[in-house]
Amino acid sequence: MDRLKHIVILFVLINATITKAQQIVFIDETIFLHANATTFVSGETLLYKIHCLKSTDKTPSTISKIAYVELIDEAKKIVFKNKINLESSTGQAEYFIPTTVKTGKYKLIAYTQWMLNKLDSSFFETNITIINPYISDEKQNSNVIINTDPDKFIKNIKSTNSNIIPPNNIKLILNKNKFKNREIVSLNFKSDDNTITEGSFSLSVRKIEDLPFENQISAVDFSFKQENNFVDLQNSKTKIYLPELRGEKLSGKLIAKNNTDKVENKTIAFSLPGKNFIFKIIRTDNTGSFQININQVDSNSEITIQLMDEDVNNYYIKLDEEAIIDYTKLLITENYKLPPNFKEILINRSINSQIENAYYASKTDKIIIPKENPTFFHPLAKKYILDDYTRFNTLKETIKEVTTEVYYKQIDNKSFLHVNDPNVFPQQPDLPLVLIDGLYLENQNELFEYNMKNVFKIEIITGRYFLGSKFFNGLISFTTFNNAFKSSQSGSSIIKSTIQRPQPKKTYYEVNYSDLNINKRIPDFRNQLIWNPEVDLRNINTFYTSDVSGTFEIKLEGFAKNGTPVSLIETFEVNE
Repeated sequence: MDRLKHIVILFVLINATITKAQQIVFIDETIFLHANATTFVSGETLLYKIHCLKSTDKTPSTISKIAYVELIDEAKKIVFKNKINLESSTGQAEYFIPTTVKTGKYKLIAYTQWMLNKLDSSFFETNITIINPYISDEKQNSNVIINTDPDKFIKNIKSTNSNIIPPNNIKLILNKNKFKNREIVSLNFKSDDNTITEGSFSLSVRKIEDLPFENQISAVDFSFKQENNFVDLQNSKTKIYLPELRGEKLSGKLIAKNNTDKVENKTIAFSLPGKNFIFKIIRTDNTGSFQININQVDSNSEITIQLMDEDVNNYYIKLDEEAIIDYTKLLITENYKLPPNFKEILINRSINSQIENAYYASKTDKIIIPKENPTFFHPLAKKYILDDYTRFNTLKETIKEVTTEVYYKQIDNKSFLHVNDPNVFPQQPDLPLVLIDGLYLENQNELFEYNMKNVFKIEIITGRYFLGSKFFNGLISFTTFNNAFKSSQSGSSIIKSTIQRPQPKKTYYEVNYSDLNINKRIPDFRNQLIWNPEVDLRNINTFYTSDVSGTFEIKLEGFAKNGTPVSLIETFEVNE
């Protein structure tokens, strides 16, 4: 614990204030979240964008690279948890609400691990209502909350929006205020101060709720929020959460089975196999603890962590548990039930949602494919594309006829690959680093049993190769066609686990009716006309109305680079 505290102190000198006598750290980080709505019906999608900001001036915080969003039910249990990759201090994600989620009130929570050090466990929270028309009430009791005047309730909620005052005369300009179905809408943003339009903003255009809903806190109101941002390092009971400075963070501990064997300075291999694989070598500290940073965005989630040592059977590895937040003090309305007055509205809303989901294939969002990073050994390796040579079924034949730098030795019942370095004589006995799809293989017998027709290429480095604090006598990397090699290696010193990865970024589908004949026969019952988590205020933004008529709300939330909050709301009408 003392070592972790010193690491934190060294880090926060860059971006925090410390009172040396008391060892008090100022946590200058907070989260603001803008969701597309606060009331949802099963089958709809909760969309949101988060801003990681400095608590003091609301400018972007560059500390954390990962944020977390959780939905909490009335029993204080987690319904879903998303991990968000932060780029330029912002991130985005979504949650499709399944029919397994019950009707009720929920809390949407957002935080970074660095924020968990605050004395008051401060995090962002907003109220969410979910209505599930497919599940009947399991409980019938007198404590069910029913609003006897739902129309008055909705009007009161809507009227609070008028309190938002645009900063610096920034204005939202519509091409007109009344539109027909499937008509184009153009909106522009004007400000006397050009610096206001430079920042990060999200735009939601959605039909104003006919169901009860609550307003979210605006960026303007959030900018006035004060938080208790201090953590006492002097308190021995204080648990320190290190910031995720370089991406996702995993930690664990190497433990000796006899409690006496050395656990310090042991080599741990981390593999996240796949097409864009990650391989790292980490050393344990004097307590056997280790930490892994994943700074590469990818959809792979299956990891392997293993000890690289002659006496692997004398140890086992244990991963640290994720941070658990105490939600017992959260105030969530229990036993929520929608009044009968809303039955027809709910039926129409549910039908619209089902129709939209039925045509999902023609209205799909696009996942932004992460940039493929070169391997850590690029461009040092000699590459053999096996389709350029005569194909052989076995590894023995392949290394004999194709990859002639590679040979193998048999010791007892184990086979070990070696790399022949023509510049060294005699050859060094040290083993090379052997990977397949980025997975480290200590037991290479599996490769000798694997069909080489599944292998796309083999890359080889001869000579001494250093990776971290460990050296190898060369490197051999196998890449399969489908990156789906599965290893059977097991043992107490090997952990195979599935971890949660950040949701991939998307560009959200936008209907285009410039040619009315293209989508003429596809129904359009969108309540959410557009969701743009990265809207550019310097350009004219356009979107199309749907077949749904009524009053629609344009809502813009975000922060300029200088920390100025921007919250704008405008409405327009759509009629047949």
